[in-house]
Amino acid sequence: MTRTSVGAALHRREAREKVTGAAHYTGDVILPRLAYAAVVPAEIARGRVTAVRPEEALARSGVLAVIHGGNCPHLNRTGTADLAVFQSPSVGYRGQFVAAVVAESPQIAHEAARTVGVEYAADPHRVSLDLACDGFHQPPDHGPFFPTDCSHGDVEAALSHAPVRIAAMYTTPPYHHHALEPHATIAYWHDGALTVYDTTQGPSGTRDILAHLFGIDPARVRVIARHVGGGFGSKAAPRAQSVIAAVAALAVGRPVKTVLTREQLSVVAGYRTPTVQRIRLGAGADGRLLAVSHVSFEQTSLTSDHCEYPAAPTRIMYAAPNRETRHWRVRLHVPSPTWMRAPGECPGMFALESAMDELACACSLDPVELRLRNDTAYDPHSGRPFSTRNLATCLRLGAERFGWAERDRVRAQHAGGRLRVGMGVAASTVPQYRFPSRAAVRTDGHGHYTVRIAAVDIGTGARTALAQIAADALHVGVDQVGVEIGDSAYPSASWAGRSSGTTSWGRRWSGPARPCGPPSGGAAARCRKAASKPPPTPWRNSPYRAPTPSTRSAPSSPG
Repeated sequence: MTRTSVGAALHRREAREKVTGAAHYTGDVILPRLAYAAVVPAEIARGRVTAVRPEEALARSGVLAVIHGGNCPHLNRTGTADLAVFQSPSVGYRGQFVAAVVAESPQIAHEAARTVGVEYAADPHRVSLDLACDGFHQPPDHGPFFPTDCSHGDVEAALSHAPVRIAAMYTTPPYHHHALEPHATIAYWHDGALTVYDTTQGPSGTRDILAHLFGIDPARVRVIARHVGGGFGSKAAPRAQSVIAAVAALAVGRPVKTVLTREQLSVVAGYRTPTVQRIRLGAGADGRLLAVSHVSFEQTSLTSDHCEYPAAPTRIMYAAPNRETRHWRVRLHVPSPTWMRAPGECPGMFALESAMDELACACSLDPVELRLRNDTAYDPHSGRPFSTRNLATCLRLGAERFGWAERDRVRAQHAGGRLRVGMGVAASTVPQYRFPSRAAVRTDGHGHYTVRIAAVDIGTGARTALAQIAADALHVGVDQVGVEIGDSAYPSASWAGRSSGTTSWGRRWSGPARPCGPPSGGAAARCRKAASKPPPTPWRNSPYRAPTPSTRSAPSSPG
């Protein structure tokens, strides 16, 4: 059959809703008897909470409860301790949530949160990435995708005999997540079942993690994300505000909304870890690489196993008979880093390509020509041929279109003034992942079909693309297909990330079943089966809950 819908120029199905403001994001959702939660951040970088004094907050009109380690119900452990809110008095970083206030309005909640007294026992802390400090260790292998380190040949010998050698250190700063839509959650309980509106890139994985945390069957958890205003990795897995909203809803017996402030996003939403990368290149006089060494150093928190893996793309970028890539990290008293757009590849390729430019200068070669000479049709790491690889074509076409051959003349034309005009080149690579997903199709018997899938649109036009794919698969016009997404009640789908959404949701899966969580395997993969426990019991009696009026219902240093 000739495809007529895929590739057609169509208006996005949700475009009018978004430009007119009719699209409801998580923070826009209003439910009957909705309460609001505001958090209390830790004021020390390391130590423990010795006392929480909620009396002044509880005395304020409109305050419903103050939740903290003294009265929070038990939560099961997941792959990250960041979700174990109020389960321990330990403080691992400044800004960590140590209590939450639930109130009738967000204004009351935030004002009351400032009056919660918290006492600490502070310990010495370390918050800066410094190669001179001890404690660096190698992270675990990155699941089934690639090993932490690799080595081929004799790098040191090849470097020592190489006619041209480059050794450089490159640093990248932390980059914080601040999507247009801040992280937000609305949660409520009914008959032991949990419903959550969440800013998530994967309702199916978020459902599984929340079910495990509270010890209930995943079938009793529903996660809804109709519209998500940007994710870039920070919404790939639930954050602390998701758990706080669910705990608070259990505490007060009504729906609770939590919306993080911009300041709090810098703490809880995750960030790209800063890196220090050491690259050594050895080449012949003709610029052909003989040895490549890429070693990366980065930071993580006391509660996270996240690693950026910046050296991983170096393994497949250019041919060299002798290669090594290694990763080291150190645990600091800082918030947890997380995935951010092109995790690993972004900082890693910056360092490698900067070194390639320096090598081109040392070899007196055109930077484009240097990259062309080191292109390869075979994966240097595995030895297998690439199914497709268009690096050389991209370099040649880009050089032609940008007028690369004329760059010296262009630079000379603008010399002498305060402004400078430069022209540079860099290459990059990003892996392509595909994960199993399911969809359900129903027909009304009159030629109209409805496709349902627990996918999420984070701004990529998923509703429109999936309608086009379904229309061609059903041999009907795209106007005969409706698409409903963003609900874990629909058939499970992988997360929206790593540019894997459409290719995962829109193709028939023929490989083995794999988890629907983020590509690291993450907490969602480890929490597919919830603990066999009854639904949570009502909030236990506590002196820290406000009275309810009768009118209200209820290793050693790296080498």
